[in-house]
Amino acid sequence: MTIVNQHADQRSRPRVSIAGQPRITDRHSGEIVGQLVNLSTDGLMIAGNNRIACHTVRQMRIPLMVAEQLVEITIGAECLWCEDTNGSGTYWSGFQIIAISAADLEILHAIVER
Repeated sequence: MTIVNQHADQRSRPRVSIAGQPRITDRHSGEIVGQLVNLSTDGLMIAGNNRIACHTVRQMRIPLMVAEQLVEITIGAECLWCEDTNGSGTYWSGFQIIAISAADLEILHAIVER
């Protein structure tokens, strides 16, 4: 089963791969949620060591490079799916962004539309 293709048809916007797969942290606990795989203005995919239950809402901090400068955005996102890749213990999770500031959304647009 190809997980990425299974969920790609449900996307409303194209996603871009993020070089270096930055670590995403929970805004409140500081816990590492996973590594950012790809991103759009309305969603993202994370690879991590822990299964994330569907419909879980997380507040996340995401470090991103914009014009050779490190910035951090904060989002609220709901997990729509989570799958273990071939029993490897790495979980791929798809999130829909449900809360983001106008300033952070501008940053996403700059990254996705470059």
